[in-house]
Amino acid sequence: MKSFKIFLTALILLFVGISGIHAQNNEVMQNLTQEQQQLMKQQRALVVANREAFKATLSAEQLAILDNKKLTKQERQRMLVSTFTSTQKELMAKNKASIEVLQETFKNTMTTEQRQHMQSQNMNKMRGTPTETGRNRKHN
Repeated sequence: MKSFKIFLTALILLFVGISGIHAQNNEVMQNLTQEQQQLMKQQRALVVANREAFKATLSAEQLAILDNKKLTKQERQRMLVSTFTSTQKELMAKNKASIEVLQETFKNTMTTEQRQHMQSQNMNKMRGTPTETGRNRKHN
């Protein structure tokens, strides 16, 4: 019975955290123009497509490094990067460049008020204010 209560509590906290993240994302999207929302969607889609294309190039050895739970996240990343082929390095560089172009395009469309709003939200995340604390957990 005690383990059921712990499970139920954890499940409730998970739902509350997810709803907070969703509300925050909706708030950001509501402050953007249609063009800006489209740019953000394009950027997200590009990131997903790039990630999938890159994952398809990973060897069995590289996948084993990613699956090794004995290593910390930083250790896995360091080991994985050390095994990259020149083709994978080029793909990573191209992916990074294409995302930077989209980010710059997006930044150029922002008004001063939108910049200030996003900066205040980012500051709240970094400070971990009470209303934002539960919403930050998605980025871990």
